[in-house]
Amino acid sequence: MAEHRGDSDGGILLLLEQHLRLEQERVETRRRELDEAARLLTSATSRSLGARETGAEPLAPAVTPTVVNRLLTESRGMVRNFVLTVDQGPALDEATVRVNRDRIERGDPQRAVYPAEVLTTPGGQRWLGIWAEAGEDQRVLPTTSTEFAVFGETAVVALGEWDDVEAGYVLLRDPLVIRLYTAYFDLAWRHAVPVPSDEGDGDGDPRLVELLELGVKDEAIARHLGVSLRTVRRRVARLMSVNGVDTRFQLGWVLASRRH
Repeated sequence: MAEHRGDSDGGILLLLEQHLRLEQERVETRRRELDEAARLLTSATSRSLGARETGAEPLAPAVTPTVVNRLLTESRGMVRNFVLTVDQGPALDEATVRVNRDRIERGDPQRAVYPAEVLTTPGGQRWLGIWAEAGEDQRVLPTTSTEFAVFGETAVVALGEWDDVEAGYVLLRDPLVIRLYTAYFDLAWRHAVPVPSDEGDGDGDPRLVELLELGVKDEAIARHLGVSLRTVRRRVARLMSVNGVDTRFQLGWVLASRRH
C-alpha cells in the first residue's frame, strides 16, 4: 500500500512539473512576442520617418513638459503610458500632474504599464497611489524596456533612444508610428497583471500571491508589504503547505494555473 502511494505521489509531481514547464514556455513565448514587437516597432519607425522625411522632433528637457501639457489638453481619447522609471521624466512636472489629473477627471481614460520594481520603493508606491486615486488603470510587468506615452491618435512622446532615459525625448506625429506604438502598448497590456491592491482578507496574502506571480524577490516583497523578510518567508511556507506543494517552483505553477 505504501509503495503504491509513493508511485501515485511521484506521478502527481511529474504531472505538476510537466504543467509548470508548459506554463514557463507560454511566458517565454509572450516575452519573445514583446521583444519581436519592439524590434519591428524600432525598424518600422525608422523606415517610416525616413521615407516621409519627417524625422523625430527632439525635445529639449525644458520644453518637454510644455509639449506634454499641450498634448494632454488638446488630445482626446485614451492616453497609453509605458513607464521605464518614476524617478525622472516630464510626468514629474507639477503643472503636468495638474493637467493630467484634470484630463482624467473630464472623462478621458488613462492606462499605464509599470515595471515591477516600482512596487518595492516608497516613491514608487506613492506614485502608484496618486494615479490610482486619480483614476488611472494600472498594470505591471516584471520589467519594461523603454518609455513612451501615446496621446489618443494625435502624437507619441518617446525616448530618443529605446532604453536610455538620459537620451531625452522626441515628438512623433506620423500616423503609422502612432499606430505602432499603440499596438506595442496594447500587446504589453494584455501580458501585464493588475497592480496588487490592499483588498483581501487583511493578512496581506492576496498581495503576496500577486507579487510572487510577478517574480518579485522576497526582500522586495517585504519592503512592499512593510513586513520583515522572515514574515514573507513564513507566509510563503504557509502557502506551500495550503496548496500541498514542496517547492516554490511547484507553488508558482499552482498559483498561475488558478489565475488563468
